[in-house]
Amino acid sequence: MSSPESFDKDISLLESIYSINKEEFPFDIKTAFEELYTENPDKMEMIFWDKLKESYYNYEQFIELDYQYFKNPDLPEKFQNLFYHSKLLSYNYFAFVSRIYYWYYGRKNEHRSEKEEITVGFLDDYSKIIPDLSESSAMQKIQNYFSFQFEMLENYIKYIYAKNEFHLEVVELRMSDNSFINERLEKLANEYYSKLEILANYKDNITKLAMNLRFDYPDFLDNKQPTAKKVTKSQEPLKFLYPENVFDSLSPYIHEEFNESFRKLIFGELTNVVNEITFRGASNMLVYFLKQRYDEGHLIADSKEQVSEWIIKNFMFYDEEDYKKFKKDTIQKTLMRDCKPPKKEVKYLI
Repeated sequence: MSSPESFDKDISLLESIYSINKEEFPFDIKTAFEELYTENPDKMEMIFWDKLKESYYNYEQFIELDYQYFKNPDLPEKFQNLFYHSKLLSYNYFAFVSRIYYWYYGRKNEHRSEKEEITVGFLDDYSKIIPDLSESSAMQKIQNYFSFQFEMLENYIKYIYAKNEFHLEVVELRMSDNSFINERLEKLANEYYSKLEILANYKDNITKLAMNLRFDYPDFLDNKQPTAKKVTKSQEPLKFLYPENVFDSLSPYIHEEFNESFRKLIFGELTNVVNEITFRGASNMLVYFLKQRYDEGHLIADSKEQVSEWIIKNFMFYDEEDYKKFKKDTIQKTLMRDCKPPKKEVKYLI
């Protein structure tokens, strides 16, 4: 990294890199990986793992630079914007590769290594790193330390989970001798207890943690007075990992007049249909089928709530010689709970 006196050269270099590679963003990485996987699944496992290791160490360097150097408010704003956009691209790539590896290989890995025991000690050992809690910047330093340690931990778990089970052992918060700081410290610690609980259940939350990936070209480079563009997360459309299998499995229960709109809906060409598709079966048959796909990671949605809304907007079911609209409370009896399969079950054709 150049000295502060030569930031202009660094900015020019980064701008030129983005300009040369502008057409690569957004890059259809998903299609590229799936084509390679289809060609040679066995050989691809090693290639995927190499990509995962490479992207892990690359993103780890971004995290370290972020906390060691780029928290400096004296850096030019444009330079900071470029760095954080680069970090976001690196994170998206790492998150995507780890998610793909997990789905194609990790879930099927019957020979996982022994469970790795991970001790999380940053809520306790901060006092060794920041011994003087009387200074005015002490709380900010603690916040930065917690944030850095958590980001590194989250990154590590995404990396190891493809090969190892893990268990988090969280060392409880160490209260300080400074009563003024303790109240704020306890509030901050509670936020991290919640984050650590989600991380401890990584297997159940992997889809949610890897959603909303962005590979956009940084358009702020074209502005004369660039500012970091704030990205607001919108709900991603529901989609299937293997749409052809879902289509083949459900088609026998769909009226012919709806075949085309049903195909477009399942393959992601439509977010919602104009006229509800009639499902020739009981309500719990369709809901249970989709619940199974969601639980195994083949139905990608932000939440089961989104799945419920998708069913209501797009389908009707057959009951007592008539077609009826789905109701939220009826769907959730099957979707949100552990329940037995329906008497007649839709077979998943693979």
